[in-house]
Amino acid sequence: MHVLGVNAASHNASAALVTDGRLVAFAEEERFNREKFTMAFPEEAIRYCLEEAGINVNDVDLVAFAGQPRSEILHSAYHAVRLAGRPWYRTWLRDQVLVTGLYKGQRQSKRMRARLGYKGELRHVHHHLCHASSAFHCSPYEDAAVLTVDAQGDGVASAIYDAEGTEIRKVRTWAFPEHSVGHFYDCVAEWLGFRPVLDAGKVMGLASYGDPSTTIERFETFAKVRPEGDVRFDLDLLKFEKGRRSSARFEQLFGKPREDHETPTDPRFADVAAGAQAVIERAIVSLAQAARAETGRSRLCMAGGVALNSVANGKLHLENLFDDIWIQPAANDAGLSLGAALQAWHESGGRRVWSMKHAYWGPGHDTDQVRAALDVGKLSYREVDDPAAEAARLVADNRIVGWYQGRAEVGPRALGNRSILANPTNPEMKDVVNRYVKHREPFRPFAPSCALEEADRWFHRGGPSPYMLRVWEVKPECKDRLPAITHVDGTARLQTVTAEQNALYHRYLLELGERIGIPCTLNTSFNIRGEPIVNSPMDALKCYFTTGLDALVIDRFVLEKERPASG
Repeated sequence: MHVLGVNAASHNASAALVTDGRLVAFAEEERFNREKFTMAFPEEAIRYCLEEAGINVNDVDLVAFAGQPRSEILHSAYHAVRLAGRPWYRTWLRDQVLVTGLYKGQRQSKRMRARLGYKGELRHVHHHLCHASSAFHCSPYEDAAVLTVDAQGDGVASAIYDAEGTEIRKVRTWAFPEHSVGHFYDCVAEWLGFRPVLDAGKVMGLASYGDPSTTIERFETFAKVRPEGDVRFDLDLLKFEKGRRSSARFEQLFGKPREDHETPTDPRFADVAAGAQAVIERAIVSLAQAARAETGRSRLCMAGGVALNSVANGKLHLENLFDDIWIQPAANDAGLSLGAALQAWHESGGRRVWSMKHAYWGPGHDTDQVRAALDVGKLSYREVDDPAAEAARLVADNRIVGWYQGRAEVGPRALGNRSILANPTNPEMKDVVNRYVKHREPFRPFAPSCALEEADRWFHRGGPSPYMLRVWEVKPECKDRLPAITHVDGTARLQTVTAEQNALYHRYLLELGERIGIPCTLNTSFNIRGEPIVNSPMDALKCYFTTGLDALVIDRFVLEKERPASG
């Protein structure tokens, strides 16, 4: 049985194909249309999934769409009455939910029928149930509590589910907007000059430069976080007007907002980011306490955009509320298509026969395809027997390397197949990569990848971390040896790598360790600010030639720029 999951009603449009309960292909539309966080109908992602499986659209037995338009409409009507005294909220609901939600919900079905010619069954799955399914049904657990946290979906801000076998049962929900952890973070992000939803993660990076004690009392006047899920935000401070989500009262508390992301940061902005991050961490712990208390389960699965807050995840791990925590690598709305497909499979009577062992479910290109792309451009390149050893040699020589291998990873973080690699022991490398390659804000940190068997020597951690979803402390005695990946607060968003997950990338780490003494690399996504991660050999070549990358290791081929003449 082929089940196609589609997320086309929110940002991070995506598609995922599940065949007889096993994931075959999963990709985000942005990788194809090159529009980051795209809300476009994921036609190219769907075509990729079908091609990967070797089937046509009418071989698909069921298409499961993420999101229930009727839930959005009922939610809008209810809250428009309940919040009648706030005209700004009614306007936001009309524009964002009634019009956009209803229109996109109708358009999904029409496009599957008209554009792709699909004639089979269509089904809609609740937004948060998709998140829950994407977490639990991909996990290795037979039973778990499931916590979903984002801004909102189908009228819900957060939810707890009790999951066992193939069943996921809703236990508790928190209504949007007054309980929305994600919307709170979006409002702060916008005040800080970032794009809400799309750039909210930058708040996390900036927060490490601030002191939360200078702002947390002001946040506590309107962000009420108590134990076991008692989380509430004052809507008079967090508005929804177009182009402005913070109110005049918010600005009375924290001052004039930062104009845009190019405005230099000062301690005031960093302190506000730190206070907001502290609120998020408390909220996640509170919601997780509720999940433990109301399900009694000893393991937790998480999804939703807020589940990508790796700092909060690291703090939650230290609370020891659960024996283990599993977070799906595409925990944002991209994962909705995966959750919709898996949920529809199980609702149709399918058994659990698969769990996620790696994140490499996107498009790949074989050696002949890569060679053809290089030859079209009449480029100078060399073919090597061991790309891992060649990349390690270049990185150890302080060259910044684009690394394009195998199938693309899913989710927003590079996990070793579409990566930019650099020497973590070079104290200048963070600033060089930010300025000359990524073209992004100087406060943004870089993550390390480390061979799992060696990670305990360099990091204080609590088990494998294959998807960069937790922040760990760099051991104090190792910080000076890993300056390029150690954040200002002494932490790092670690990815651990095994040969079973990614043999070539693991071998690269061991080869690099032979040269620099540490089997660890600076690893960042193969893109520049504002663009999606590269998706084709031509994308990789464009990024290589238009940035400060020194070399490109793409399949078995190496391109290398000459070093500038000294002096």
